[in-house]
Amino acid sequence: MDQDPGVEEPEDGVDTRDVDGIAIVSAVGHELRSPLTSIRGYTSLLLNRWDRIDDDDKKLMLGQISHDAERVTRLINELLDISRLETGRLHLTRRPLDLAETAAAVLASTGLEHPELEATIEADPDLPLVDADGDKVEQVLTNLVENAVKYGSPTGLRIEARGIDGGAVAVTVRDQGPGIAAEDLPHVFDRWFQRETGRPTGTGLGLWISKGIVEAHQGELSVVSTEGKGAAFTFTLPLATPV
Repeated sequence: MDQDPGVEEPEDGVDTRDVDGIAIVSAVGHELRSPLTSIRGYTSLLLNRWDRIDDDDKKLMLGQISHDAERVTRLINELLDISRLETGRLHLTRRPLDLAETAAAVLASTGLEHPELEATIEADPDLPLVDADGDKVEQVLTNLVENAVKYGSPTGLRIEARGIDGGAVAVTVRDQGPGIAAEDLPHVFDRWFQRETGRPTGTGLGLWISKGIVEAHQGELSVVSTEGKGAAFTFTLPLATPV
């Protein structure tokens, strides 16, 4: 069978002999159960009752199958990213990237899963291109937006993109939620860390992976938050070199 082009080859693997490696595989495996159960359920329903399901319901079910399959792909690639970040072997396919366009694509995709999302993009009109791996940057931005929805608020969310000194662009995801508790703030990028507030789901590895991806681009990822006044996650990326 041909390799699924949506899933990266697991050439690096995860050393499951290591206790932390086992915990990582276990956490990702736990997160895989829900989308796989959904895929199996809807597929069985469509196969067994195709003629009795109207077209609109078929489209909804197929849409959910597609969404869950993408979630499985993201989790598998997340597992591979952990191994590659730990060994310094994360591969980046860099190209000139328009961050405003990337932000718009992320909001459109996230809005399908979270219809309650109300967000805006504020980008400098002459925002320069950055030198980055588009898929990895989209992964980082998706994680920040989804976290803002889960832990902050799905309304009033704002993505800001601006050029900064030092030949870089800064992107900030700002929410209007309850903010991050002072005792939690130093730990948000720690592996396994999950806040108790909001709707905590996932592996507790997303921000740790995002920070590693940004740093592999020679950028920085940071957070500023005051309880009761929302949170703002900002990452920087270097500018693309003019041709």
